[in-house]
Amino acid sequence: MSDDRGIKVILLGEAGVGKTNLIRVALGKEFEEDTATSLTSSFYDGTIFVDNKNYSYCLWDTAGQELYRSINKIFIKDSKIILIVFAINSKHSFEEIDFWYNYTNEILGEGDHIIALIANKSDLYEQQEISDDEINKKAETMKLKVKLTSAAKDAVGFRDFLGELLKEYIQKFNKKEEVDEKKPETFKIGSDPKDNENNNNDNVNNNGGNKKNGKTKKKFC
Repeated sequence: MSDDRGIKVILLGEAGVGKTNLIRVALGKEFEEDTATSLTSSFYDGTIFVDNKNYSYCLWDTAGQELYRSINKIFIKDSKIILIVFAINSKHSFEEIDFWYNYTNEILGEGDHIIALIANKSDLYEQQEISDDEINKKAETMKLKVKLTSAAKDAVGFRDFLGELLKEYIQKFNKKEEVDEKKPETFKIGSDPKDNENNNNDNVNNNGGNKKNGKTKKKFC
């Protein structure tokens, strides 16, 4: 990965686990109860300030249906932080963690990337199908960090966890994806998933950037 492309973060997991809403709250947007199932992949770029420098990164949303798993292989490539998302009220999504983990490692191999688990929908504890002990045991066995969170109720918690992983990646692998900013952006993502719903093909295929207000806007990842 070249230094000017940024740190690629991707959310993987079964359909309906809340990946799109997690991105929404990371953007600082409101949770949406009836978010449509993602049928393709799209990304949103931003910066994070670590050790007196700004770093660029991009956050990818992916489709979780089995039909699209082979397509996701394209988007997993070059990922540096992989968030495997499951919902605590879906035993099936928990059981599929191994698939997503093995699938990711098959594509990326051994290298400079971080994988973590996101146990989403913690607010639906009355419908919980996986115990906290099961979740913690899974994370311990796989030697992965895990965050129990809720896109609906714990936006700050998820943003903080994502920021911690970005900081860990930057410090651990000493990457130099700095961007020239006049002032620090502590944690920022550039656009709302809704703004990109009709532009997925542009996001995937246009690596040259786009023009806005007469200026060329750089696209990462």
